[in-house]
Amino acid sequence: MAIMETDPATMNRRTATTEDLGKLQENFVVKTRDYKQQYAHLYYMRLMLMQPLVLAQAKRKWASLDPKAKYVEKILDVQQGEISYLVGTIYMDMKLKPNILDDITKDHWIAAQPDRPKYIDDTDSIYLEDESGRVKLTGVKITNDFFVTGVVMGVLGSEDPSGDFKVVDVCYAGHGPQEQHSLMETDEEDKHIALVSGLGIGGNDFKPLELDLLSEYLTGEIGGVKEQTNCTNIVRVVIAGNSIVTPPPVEDDSKAKKYGYDRSTFVTAPTMIFDSFLQEVCSSIDVDLMPGESDPSSVTIPQQPIHPALLPSTRQYSTFHSVTNPYWGSVDHVTLLGGSGQTIDDIYKYVKSDNRLEMAAKTVGWRHMAPTAPDTLWCYPFKDRDPFIMSQAPHIYFLGNQDKFATEMVTGADGQRTRIVMLPSFSSTGTIALVNLRTLECKTVSFSTTKPKN
Repeated sequence: MAIMETDPATMNRRTATTEDLGKLQENFVVKTRDYKQQYAHLYYMRLMLMQPLVLAQAKRKWASLDPKAKYVEKILDVQQGEISYLVGTIYMDMKLKPNILDDITKDHWIAAQPDRPKYIDDTDSIYLEDESGRVKLTGVKITNDFFVTGVVMGVLGSEDPSGDFKVVDVCYAGHGPQEQHSLMETDEEDKHIALVSGLGIGGNDFKPLELDLLSEYLTGEIGGVKEQTNCTNIVRVVIAGNSIVTPPPVEDDSKAKKYGYDRSTFVTAPTMIFDSFLQEVCSSIDVDLMPGESDPSSVTIPQQPIHPALLPSTRQYSTFHSVTNPYWGSVDHVTLLGGSGQTIDDIYKYVKSDNRLEMAAKTVGWRHMAPTAPDTLWCYPFKDRDPFIMSQAPHIYFLGNQDKFATEMVTGADGQRTRIVMLPSFSSTGTIALVNLRTLECKTVSFSTTKPKN
């Protein structure tokens, strides 16, 4: 047996400062669950908060382009033939989109239609609406771009004889303000934040050995001196949802054991495995745990933190932080915003494109990470705020449980820089992402216990 070469000197993990983002993160916390209010409050607050931002961009973009164009405050006040611009909320009229009112009017014995991968159809129409009414949008600009319900947008054009608004250009709120962090301009050694999603413990794709490798990598117990030194530069781990998967019930009774339980199908409780994994990692590094669609948390977004009582061994560590989904964080003055993927999964159904990275970049430009909530994405009916508005541009914006890894650096009009990271499911790919807090560069690390094909 070969002996691994090790450095006799003790290796210490680098440290990083964290900052409480206050209201940004508190906006995702639901303190009292009251479902009596209507979702109209959420749409109203979104429009009221976003309208001034979009209007400022519209004036900035179109004032010199067409001096004759004037701003019309209410959609119903548009005059036919006059060049004008409006600001309102997009509504997509899609016949394939699920409608709860249609569902409850059907007889209860009629089976519901299966979930569609896409809602798009050739008969779809796009409308812009405000508190006064709505108008149908037409034009080449509309057909050549993609839109989703809930985005607040400005449009430039004129009303045609049929009463539709022919659009020649559109604009959005754009990237939010961003504080430049000092690490980018220094020669200090690199620090990394590890992003992982979709551990899938208990699922069909779960590989216990790969989870052990991940644990040993994050705690610096694997590899030689070089690998262990690199691990000391990881200052925080963020787990972006879908960590636990409850095995589905046996559908075929013939495959179930007639007497007692079948030992061959026995699976240790996923929460126990997850608790043991987190305990090992938290003994060495700070961990932020977000819930996902399959985790034991609220169904509606923002999902509330996973209760520490489910993780009895891990909760004893001060390095363990159970957070919401979505989640705002700050490490060494680098702001992070991320989700476990439901927001992009829902936007995906509205558009023809399959490029999820492009969709994520669009949300940064829209300054809203979950525009389809509450239309087709379940969310809490907020009445005094819309927590999904990006009031500032994050330095790192990540979305978990995607089909593959992808990353891009997007830049705002005022120099804002945001690193977008699409995280794949670890149980399917064995891949995690490391983001450099100094340069915002991103790379992947993959683990595999299967023999590579020749």
